[in-house]
Amino acid sequence: MNPPRAIELALAGVLRQYAELSAGTAVRAWQSLRSDAGWNEEKDRTFPLVDVRCSPPTFDENERTMYCECAVLCGTKTDDDKDHAVISSIYGEAQRVLDLLYSQFIGTAGEEYAAFSATLAAEAGDGFNLGGLSWGTPAAPYDDGGINMIGISIRVHFSRADF
Repeated sequence: MNPPRAIELALAGVLRQYAELSAGTAVRAWQSLRSDAGWNEEKDRTFPLVDVRCSPPTFDENERTMYCECAVLCGTKTDDDKDHAVISSIYGEAQRVLDLLYSQFIGTAGEEYAAFSATLAAEAGDGFNLGGLSWGTPAAPYDDGGINMIGISIRVHFSRADF
Protein backbone atom coordinates (compact mmCIF):
# COMPACT_ATOMS: atom_id res chain seq x y z
CA MET A 1 0.00 0.00 0.00
CA ASN A 2 1.34 3.41 -1.01
CA PRO A 3 -0.95 6.04 0.57
CA PRO A 4 0.90 9.08 -0.87
CA ARG A 5 0.55 7.74 -4.43
CA ALA A 6 -3.14 6.93 -3.93
CA ILE A 7 -3.81 10.38 -2.47
CA GLU A 8 -1.93 12.10 -5.29
CA LEU A 9 -3.99 10.24 -7.89
CA ALA A 10 -7.26 11.04 -6.09
CA LEU A 11 -6.47 14.77 -5.73
CA ALA A 12 -5.17 15.05 -9.29
CA GLY A 13 -8.31 13.33 -10.57
CA VAL A 14 -10.59 15.76 -8.74
CA LEU A 15 -8.59 18.73 -10.04
CA ARG A 16 -8.68 17.40 -13.62
CA GLN A 17 -12.43 16.84 -13.46
CA TYR A 18 -13.67 19.87 -11.51
CA ALA A 19 -11.15 22.72 -11.83
CA GLU A 20 -11.67 25.10 -14.74
CA LEU A 21 -8.00 25.44 -15.65
CA SER A 22 -6.49 27.40 -18.51
CA ALA A 23 -6.03 25.60 -21.82
CA GLY A 24 -3.04 23.30 -21.86
CA THR A 25 -2.63 23.14 -18.09
CA ALA A 26 -1.22 19.75 -17.10
CA VAL A 27 -2.33 18.21 -13.82
CA ARG A 28 0.12 15.61 -12.67
CA ALA A 29 0.48 13.26 -9.73
CA TRP A 30 4.16 13.17 -8.78
CA GLN A 31 4.42 9.40 -8.33
CA SER A 32 2.36 8.69 -11.46
CA LEU A 33 3.75 10.88 -14.22
CA ARG A 34 2.65 8.49 -16.95
CA SER A 35 -0.96 9.30 -16.02
CA ASP A 36 -0.29 12.87 -17.23
CA ALA A 37 -1.18 12.97 -20.91
CA GLY A 38 1.22 15.90 -21.42
CA TRP A 39 4.21 14.18 -19.85
CA ASN A 40 7.01 13.27 -22.19
CA GLU A 41 10.12 11.33 -21.20
CA GLU A 42 12.23 13.75 -23.22
CA LYS A 43 10.93 16.79 -21.30
CA ASP A 44 11.03 17.20 -17.53
CA ARG A 45 7.90 19.31 -17.22
CA THR A 46 5.20 20.98 -19.22
CA PHE A 47 3.77 24.34 -18.21
CA PRO A 48 1.39 25.61 -17.07
CA LEU A 49 0.92 22.85 -14.53
CA VAL A 50 -0.64 21.77 -11.27
CA ASP A 51 1.70 19.31 -9.55
CA VAL A 52 0.32 17.18 -6.69
CA ARG A 53 2.97 15.85 -4.29
CA CYS A 54 2.27 14.03 -1.03
CA SER A 55 4.69 13.49 1.81
CA PRO A 56 5.17 10.06 3.34
CA PRO A 57 2.72 9.33 6.16
CA THR A 58 3.25 11.05 9.50
CA PHE A 59 1.56 10.04 12.73
CA ASP A 60 -1.03 12.38 14.19
CA GLU A 61 -0.57 13.49 17.80
CA ASN A 62 -2.56 10.47 19.01
CA GLU A 63 0.06 8.16 17.43
CA ARG A 64 -2.72 5.91 16.09
CA THR A 65 -3.81 7.73 12.94
CA MET A 66 -1.70 9.27 10.20
CA TYR A 67 -1.77 11.97 7.57
CA CYS A 68 -0.01 12.81 4.34
CA GLU A 69 0.60 16.48 3.66
CA CYS A 70 -0.19 17.12 0.01
CA ALA A 71 1.30 20.09 -1.75
CA VAL A 72 -0.72 21.26 -4.72
CA LEU A 73 1.82 23.37 -6.60
CA CYS A 74 0.75 25.68 -9.42
CA GLY A 75 3.42 26.70 -11.91
CA THR A 76 3.97 28.70 -15.07
CA LYS A 77 7.04 29.75 -17.01
CA THR A 78 8.06 33.28 -16.04
CA ASP A 79 8.58 34.35 -19.67
CA ASP A 80 5.11 33.10 -20.65
CA ASP A 81 3.32 34.64 -17.65
CA LYS A 82 5.10 37.91 -16.92
CA ASP A 83 2.11 39.53 -15.20
CA HIS A 84 1.25 36.31 -13.27
CA ALA A 85 -2.30 36.30 -14.65
CA VAL A 86 -2.21 32.63 -15.69
CA ILE A 87 -0.75 31.34 -12.42
CA SER A 88 -3.23 33.47 -10.47
CA SER A 89 -6.11 31.91 -12.40
CA ILE A 90 -4.76 28.36 -11.97
CA TYR A 91 -4.18 28.93 -8.26
CA GLY A 92 -7.68 30.37 -7.83
CA GLU A 93 -9.26 27.30 -9.43
CA ALA A 94 -7.13 24.86 -7.43
CA GLN A 95 -8.04 26.71 -4.22
CA ARG A 96 -11.74 26.73 -5.18
CA VAL A 97 -11.79 22.97 -5.74
CA LEU A 98 -9.86 22.22 -2.55
CA ASP A 99 -12.21 24.53 -0.61
CA LEU A 100 -15.15 22.53 -2.03
CA LEU A 101 -13.47 19.27 -1.14
CA TYR A 102 -12.84 20.45 2.42
CA SER A 103 -16.34 21.87 2.92
CA GLN A 104 -17.87 18.68 1.53
CA PHE A 105 -15.80 16.63 3.98
CA ILE A 106 -17.15 18.79 6.82
CA GLY A 107 -20.72 18.44 5.47
CA THR A 108 -20.21 14.77 4.47
CA ALA A 109 -21.77 15.28 1.05
CA GLY A 110 -20.79 16.49 -2.39
CA GLU A 111 -19.74 15.37 -5.82
CA GLU A 112 -16.05 16.32 -5.51
CA TYR A 113 -15.58 14.58 -2.15
CA ALA A 114 -17.41 11.48 -3.43
CA ALA A 115 -15.09 11.32 -6.46
CA PHE A 116 -12.01 11.85 -4.25
CA SER A 117 -13.12 9.15 -1.78
CA ALA A 118 -13.96 6.65 -4.52
CA THR A 119 -10.61 7.03 -6.29
CA LEU A 120 -8.75 6.89 -2.99
CA ALA A 121 -10.56 3.69 -1.95
CA ALA A 122 -9.81 2.07 -5.32
CA GLU A 123 -6.13 3.08 -5.31
CA ALA A 124 -5.30 2.51 -1.62
CA GLY A 125 -7.12 -0.79 -1.29
CA ASP A 126 -8.45 -2.64 1.71
CA GLY A 127 -7.24 -1.53 5.11
CA PHE A 128 -7.11 2.18 4.24
CA ASN A 129 -9.64 4.19 6.24
CA LEU A 130 -10.06 7.82 5.22
CA GLY A 131 -10.38 9.99 8.31
CA GLY A 132 -10.74 13.46 6.86
CA LEU A 133 -9.04 16.61 5.66
CA SER A 134 -7.34 19.59 7.24
CA TRP A 135 -5.24 22.41 5.87
CA GLY A 136 -1.46 22.15 5.75
CA THR A 137 1.35 24.65 5.30
CA PRO A 138 1.01 26.68 2.08
CA ALA A 139 3.87 27.80 -0.16
CA ALA A 140 4.08 31.55 -0.75
CA PRO A 141 4.53 32.65 -4.37
CA TYR A 142 8.09 32.56 -5.64
CA ASP A 143 10.10 32.69 -8.86
CA ASP A 144 12.95 30.24 -9.36
CA GLY A 145 14.92 29.32 -12.45
CA GLY A 146 12.39 30.84 -14.84
CA ILE A 147 9.39 29.25 -13.14
CA ASN A 148 6.61 30.95 -11.13
CA MET A 149 5.24 28.79 -8.31
CA ILE A 150 2.60 29.00 -5.57
CA GLY A 151 1.22 26.18 -3.47
CA ILE A 152 -1.70 25.05 -1.36
CA SER A 153 -1.34 22.22 1.11
CA ILE A 154 -4.02 19.90 2.38
CA ARG A 155 -3.60 17.06 4.85
CA VAL A 156 -5.36 13.76 4.27
CA HIS A 157 -5.88 11.91 7.55
CA PHE A 158 -6.29 8.15 7.63
CA SER A 159 -5.73 4.93 9.49
CA ARG A 160 -4.58 1.57 8.27
CA ALA A 161 -5.90 -1.76 9.39
CA ASP A 162 -2.78 -3.64 8.32
CA PHE A 163 -0.53 -2.83 11.28
